[in-house]
Amino acid sequence: MEKSEDWRKLSRRQFLKASGAASAVMGSAGLGVFGYQAGKDSFSYTGCESFQGQAENFNRQRFAADHATYEKVGVASRVDARTEVIFSRVSSLMRQWDEEKGLDSLDKGLQAYYKKHPYDLKEDLHARKKIFPKRQKDEIKYKKKFVLAKAWSNAMSAVWPPGIRETPERYDFPRGEQYGEPVEPLKMKSPEKTSQLIKQISYQLGSTLVGITKLNPDWVYSYPMWGRGLNPELPLEIPGHWEYAIVIGTPMSWDPMYANPNYGTSFDAYAKSRIIAYRLIKFIRQLGYPARPHTPGVEYDLMVPPIAIDAGLGEQGRHGVMITPELGSNFRPAVVTTNIPMKTDKPIDFGVQDFCKTCRICAKNCPSRAIPMGDKEVVRGYRRYKINSSRCYNFWYSNLGNIGCRLCVTVCPYTRKSNWLHRTALEVTANDPSGMSQRILSKMQKSFYPAPHPQEYYIPSMGGKNESYREPPWWLQTEDFIDIDI
Repeated sequence: MEKSEDWRKLSRRQFLKASGAASAVMGSAGLGVFGYQAGKDSFSYTGCESFQGQAENFNRQRFAADHATYEKVGVASRVDARTEVIFSRVSSLMRQWDEEKGLDSLDKGLQAYYKKHPYDLKEDLHARKKIFPKRQKDEIKYKKKFVLAKAWSNAMSAVWPPGIRETPERYDFPRGEQYGEPVEPLKMKSPEKTSQLIKQISYQLGSTLVGITKLNPDWVYSYPMWGRGLNPELPLEIPGHWEYAIVIGTPMSWDPMYANPNYGTSFDAYAKSRIIAYRLIKFIRQLGYPARPHTPGVEYDLMVPPIAIDAGLGEQGRHGVMITPELGSNFRPAVVTTNIPMKTDKPIDFGVQDFCKTCRICAKNCPSRAIPMGDKEVVRGYRRYKINSSRCYNFWYSNLGNIGCRLCVTVCPYTRKSNWLHRTALEVTANDPSGMSQRILSKMQKSFYPAPHPQEYYIPSMGGKNESYREPPWWLQTEDFIDIDI
């Protein structure tokens, strides 16, 4: 049957009905497209936002530099982890020291170090004889005040992957599941694609920032720490498969961090960064390549901050800590060494060196005066601000909350939550060659955010008041939840 010529002709009513139907269809289609696009946005992945790499919101390519902002000025030497890492040194001193024998009671390595650095011996013995006993005395009197803070810190450190007890040649390499035979590495398409993959996997595992660099041998310890499957009496020979370093990590919980030194803890970020690193080595080994984790608190074969700087994540500040654009100093990194071929990142220069010259907020707030007020010095062939680790360590054990301090991280002007004000200030300072905005902003912080006098951070028996930089978050104030006399 042929259609009538009138089929094209619609009445006004029919036209409006048809138009309404069409609009509804088009509107629904538009809504569907919009909803589809919104659903693809990683910010809509409820509970998984941090796994998408969205935290890296700073344009690093714009500030990429041919060289890192640290300065090499001579023949470099590697760190001896047995003596130059304060935690290893004081631990050995505590085990070995005999008051009657003095220096002769120590192993040869410690003897040689203390003869060269008598000031460190004085500080380390001060910790052993004065600080530890005083802290133990005050802890009995005041410990109830920090019940929740310590319970939270201990809970955060409860998931702690096992340490390493084998040499790199044995531990790092993947083995066949049934017979323990070496595994043939898979052929990767390109270093660029491999870097893209490794970064995305790291985000999926929970890392906030990720950077990749060639491993500079200067950053590997000359002698290893105890408990890494290596003989600390022998120099650490750098394995050939430690070719690349992948730097991952997470921030400490923000609100307790601002209540340092008593209420914050590093263990929340330490535990997460450790778990990410151990999961990442598992992933890399599944591809047939060796991988080794170097994780906080003290399970490293190398120095992490300069490696993270080489990987383009930030710059080193006056306080010796790396400052990142996104998190400021609030970043707890771990490193994975491997030889899977990857494209490396460039270091960045976004103005931290000029800022730190005049700021000095961390140095003025440091209770132990471990952070220098003056200029940089040459340390092992590199020019940098030299931190007095003995003084820093001694204050760690001079407060009654969670062990440690972290005040330099807390007070750093770069350490701010990522709101519009912080992002604007960062953009201004990074693009101001005059340095005027840097001086204005640091002066504003000193004016608007007053801090306790550094002496007030100490425990009462050392003339302090157990002060914290800011009030603790409500959920760590013991007296509001537990019926105790404080």
